[in-house]
Amino acid sequence: MADGSSPSAAAGYPLLVQRSNAGSPAMAFSLSDGKTHDDVSLPEMHSSTYLQTPQGWVLVLSSSSAPEMSTFLLDPRDWRKVGLPPLDESELPTARKCVLSDNAPDAGAGVVVLSLQGPAVWFCPVGGERWSTYTYDMGYFSLPVEYRAPKKRHLFDVAGVGGRFYFCEDKDFSLGTLDFTGDGEVALGAVSVPGIDDIFPSPDSSGIAATYLVESRGDLYLAAVVFLGFRAEGPPHKFSVYRMDFSAAGPAWRRTADIGGDRAFVLGGGGGNFGASCSASGCGVRANCLYWFNSFSPDDNNLHVLSVGDGGVETVAPPPFEHASCVHKPF
Repeated sequence: MADGSSPSAAAGYPLLVQRSNAGSPAMAFSLSDGKTHDDVSLPEMHSSTYLQTPQGWVLVLSSSSAPEMSTFLLDPRDWRKVGLPPLDESELPTARKCVLSDNAPDAGAGVVVLSLQGPAVWFCPVGGERWSTYTYDMGYFSLPVEYRAPKKRHLFDVAGVGGRFYFCEDKDFSLGTLDFTGDGEVALGAVSVPGIDDIFPSPDSSGIAATYLVESRGDLYLAAVVFLGFRAEGPPHKFSVYRMDFSAAGPAWRRTADIGGDRAFVLGGGGGNFGASCSASGCGVRANCLYWFNSFSPDDNNLHVLSVGDGGVETVAPPPFEHASCVHKPF
């Protein structure tokens, strides 16, 4: 656009965006105005694959079918770009996730692409000359005996806080670190923290806990959305939020009913345990709430607004994503 304004300026952020075929505008649902916008069109994304990040930037990937396209970080709010070395989407698995180590992609900040299918990561610092591929070993998943082949465990929940990557273990919600060394290796570290024992209503409860690591104003949070039984549909049975206390007394998850005054968390959508923080007043959403989109159930397309302070749950009608070209859940 001639005036340099964003082509999606008419749609209030944050947005749930429905992927479309290359060359087609994206359809988006604005959490602030509750409306659907079918004119969210960024030319840079039409012929490219792109990955959202919790920091609001989008990683636009190179493609062997479009070699003239470079790899860069794009802020869809104002069209700012940060160049990166080429990363061809054909080198990546179909299920992947991108996280930045800092809110701003300044020189030296880390960009990580995680495989959600196996123990592999791609890493490049802003200003770096190339992407490096790493593998790691977390052992194997505990699977029923009917599974013929063991499956290696890999990372799902990762957040960047203050220049460092953290991940959450799925067994006891303990905390780990992800560091990249100059000799081409990735180091998985552990932060000694007590486990969380009140995510489920009782020790005898069984069900599904969808967890999300979220960076918010320099703090690290863990949000958990719980379903009893083994179907993640409808409003959740329970939800809770914990803040990581890195004090000298010893790191620990502290349950909280306040996620930071004028903050709201946007969770789910697009898979990969996506979690992001935004200003409630700046984005026109409710403070101290979780805006949770169920990315685990193929039948639940509702947006659930979960009030952290009083435990209230409101279900918003599903956005009418009806484009024939839409083949993925919104992110």
